[in-house]
Amino acid sequence: MGSDIDTEALDGPKVDRRTAVQLLSAAGIGGLAGCAGGGGDGSTEAGGDSDGSGDATEGGDGEVSTGGRLQAGWFTGSIDTLDPPYISVAQNFQLAGNVFNGLVTLKPDLTVRGDLAKDWTVEDGGATYTFDLREGVTFHNGEEFTAADVEYTLRRTIEEETPAAGKLGGLKPIDDGGVEIVDDYTVTLRWEEPNVVALIYLTRGPGRAGTIVNQTAIEEMGADQYEVAPVGTGPFEIVEHDVGSSITLDAYDDYFETDENGNQLPYLDGIDVQPIPEPSSLVNALRSGDIHFANLLPLQNLDQVESSQDAKVDVAPGINWYGLAMNQEREPFGDKQVRRGIAKSIDNEEFVETAYFGNALADTGPINKGTEWVWRDDKPDDQDYAPDEGKQLLEEAGADSASFSILTTESTLRQAKAMRQQLNAAGLDVDVEQVTTSTYWTRYEEGDYDTTISGSVVDPDPEQSLWNFYRLRSEDGVWNWVNYENEEIHQLLAEQRAETDKEKRKELLWEIEDKLIADVPHAYLIHQDDVAGVRNEVQGFQHISGLRNFHSVWLDE
Repeated sequence: MGSDIDTEALDGPKVDRRTAVQLLSAAGIGGLAGCAGGGGDGSTEAGGDSDGSGDATEGGDGEVSTGGRLQAGWFTGSIDTLDPPYISVAQNFQLAGNVFNGLVTLKPDLTVRGDLAKDWTVEDGGATYTFDLREGVTFHNGEEFTAADVEYTLRRTIEEETPAAGKLGGLKPIDDGGVEIVDDYTVTLRWEEPNVVALIYLTRGPGRAGTIVNQTAIEEMGADQYEVAPVGTGPFEIVEHDVGSSITLDAYDDYFETDENGNQLPYLDGIDVQPIPEPSSLVNALRSGDIHFANLLPLQNLDQVESSQDAKVDVAPGINWYGLAMNQEREPFGDKQVRRGIAKSIDNEEFVETAYFGNALADTGPINKGTEWVWRDDKPDDQDYAPDEGKQLLEEAGADSASFSILTTESTLRQAKAMRQQLNAAGLDVDVEQVTTSTYWTRYEEGDYDTTISGSVVDPDPEQSLWNFYRLRSEDGVWNWVNYENEEIHQLLAEQRAETDKEKRKELLWEIEDKLIADVPHAYLIHQDDVAGVRNEVQGFQHISGLRNFHSVWLDE
């Protein structure tokens, strides 16, 4: 336990701002404090901008309009997975976050407050958390939420080796005290070692483990159906999902949250979601009013939205990294010298201009600038652009004319083409293979690709940007789709997770980043801001990177 964090200050029903910033800094999220804004006391103020947690700041005269349906466009070919612990695509959780709640959640000013937990206490130096749960909360199938649902959610996340399982690393075995149901509305979680960032990993958010699912619905519907039309406790319920075509969400009449005036949330009657993979179609729909909201905006079309009098570009700082993933089970990428030669043949600055129209930060490492406490400009130069050196490395490895493909989808086609142009100019024989979104993720996760542009999408903690990407694949819940095997990195990742002293943890993270830059599992490229499109009639939306929550949104038409 870091000496500057008092575990008594972690007790619920909310964590004050000073303690929260310390806590988030320990988790690697403290760098967001300057850009989150907001405030509030745990209530939802009518007319406010919401962070998706039920908290808002007052806007205008506090008047809201209820009813109406938000027409939303999702910049993707399809939304295949909405079952929280299985979600590995941030866009999918942007939608799923409206269907589910977590044990706790973050407010805009980075204080922690209860979500399904109304209060909690922390004991044993930060190793034991006891949550008092809300009573009277129901799932969309009418079943009451209890402590048994918490146990089931955590057990399923771990035992089914879901992508979110890694966030529960260090939790004691569930049947050996890791999860204890004290009564229907009290549950205790115990970690092997003190874990002051446990609350962060139990928040509702992409890649986190505290989003509560419903056992009855999973067993009755079957896992495949639950994947596309899951049942949660959130403000909206899925009433229809035609995969690749549309998703219909209706307001859940028995949702537990109200605003500060006692008005039922959500304000909307529902949300109609259309996947729209073609950039100009998405932007034209937003400009014309066919949709009110675009979850992402194609960067090449930003000027069209910026010039509109009816819509705006809404930007939140990106907490991510993207790089050229090289599958080490495919030749010639098993050779580190080849990977390094490719990395040094890429001009990241030019890539930003060509692929992102200048709307990204070029970088040669995975730790993003949003986590200011661990960011540094002076990273090792192993991947710095040096075309002559890159060519020499490739020639020495016999790979100077290597032939391979870049796997991509419609939404990342421009980036793939920009990368192909640079690599072909360096003498390599590179083509682009475009597939559907669902095919892409199947092939990427199964290792059926040469290279692709991918990365970490919404990870405010540096660990989230590294943990599942680079640990040994033999561990439960690990992605590591580039098939990178390094025992030292694996051990260092475990050490930094256990280190609660901020400065010591920073040194470990820098050591990890140094080794990753040298080993080149990815040729690191950029960090990108999170950009959405919002019509003027949409009120009450607050943009937090990675989230698109609509429970306190209304339409002023």
